[in-house]
Amino acid sequence: MNDVSNEPMLADAEIYGDIETEAQGLAYGAMVFTLKPGCTTAPHHHASEETWIVQKGDGRAQVNGQSIGLIPGARLSVPPGAIHSITNTSTTDLEVMAFWWRQSEP
Repeated sequence: MNDVSNEPMLADAEIYGDIETEAQGLAYGAMVFTLKPGCTTAPHHHASEETWIVQKGDGRAQVNGQSIGLIPGARLSVPPGAIHSITNTSTTDLEVMAFWWRQSEP
């Protein structure tokens, strides 16, 4: 019996240059993350809006149940509170630059 699944493997992304700071009532940050072939991030959400720019590789994003294709140069904005994940559907690393911002906590 073959137990090999076509489902992507849940994995943490490798994160580089993760920064977050706060100025004039706005918290914001940026990072680059890499997801290995066949892997997907666990569904999660943030209080902040997030924008992704795909640097290399192909994948699919799930945002509030909607499936969105990702290719190099693609940009995607994820609204605050939206449940989202990313799957690398290519045979090479999927590299994404992410930016986020939100109102600072009082």
